[in-house]
Amino acid sequence: MGTDLMSWKKGFKDRGGAELFLHPFCSVKQDMKSNHPPNTLPNPPLGERPRERCLETGAACLSLRECLAVILGTSPVHGGALGLATRILHLAGAGLSGIDQERAFFNLIESCVGTDLQPVVGLGPAGQAKILAVFELAKRYTLHRYSYFKVKDSSFSQSRLSVRALEKVPLSFRVEPKEWLGFVPVYRTGALGGLCIVERGARTHVQVDPVELFARILALRPFGFFLFHNHPSGNPDPSSEDLDLTDKVGNITQELGVHLLGHWVVTPQTEFFLSP
Repeated sequence: MGTDLMSWKKGFKDRGGAELFLHPFCSVKQDMKSNHPPNTLPNPPLGERPRERCLETGAACLSLRECLAVILGTSPVHGGALGLATRILHLAGAGLSGIDQERAFFNLIESCVGTDLQPVVGLGPAGQAKILAVFELAKRYTLHRYSYFKVKDSSFSQSRLSVRALEKVPLSFRVEPKEWLGFVPVYRTGALGGLCIVERGARTHVQVDPVELFARILALRPFGFFLFHNHPSGNPDPSSEDLDLTDKVGNITQELGVHLLGHWVVTPQTEFFLSP
């Protein structure tokens, strides 16, 4: 079919016809002076096209599939940009629909590189780069928005030292899609070190190796430290595993002569402090 279309397009241009261009809904757009050529679809009404609807009423009216189609612009095979957008969504969410398909897509794209999108038929390097760049733009906008949020007033009921330690956590770490574990050292002078990440885990948990954790801590010879980890879910409430970790680390510090000063659970917008 692709070969026939290319031959038809070449022959059409050789006869002096206007050059064809692609539309998100169609593989080949109908020329103004001809009937619909073989293997093509007619253009949908103007008011139903994603690009025109986006400009008319705003992008919020578009489905995720339509947003992808507008970003991609055109596709030479298999149903145009809308068909290509459907195949991209099926890469992670085949058999799903609605919000579940969107969730599967975002779960895939937040940690993927260009090669993860290569299996999608019709999606070349330019299209892969567009999707990755748009997602990076969205992440940077998210950081920009979160930068307006202040630490909750409840946080300031903690000691000033614990709040200073909390300020060592960059916003980019708060919005990480996977859990991490780290610490901020506190020296005998009262100075605080930077956030040191010890472990990175999955979306809902992180494996903690006490040997690795304390090897990092003792190498700095601090007076004490604040433990940190994030909750990508956005819920700062500590789990039973978080409570057990606080107790376990606290018990070990008593034997090593270093002090656990607290354990912060952080999310993009809020946090929870566990006393040792």
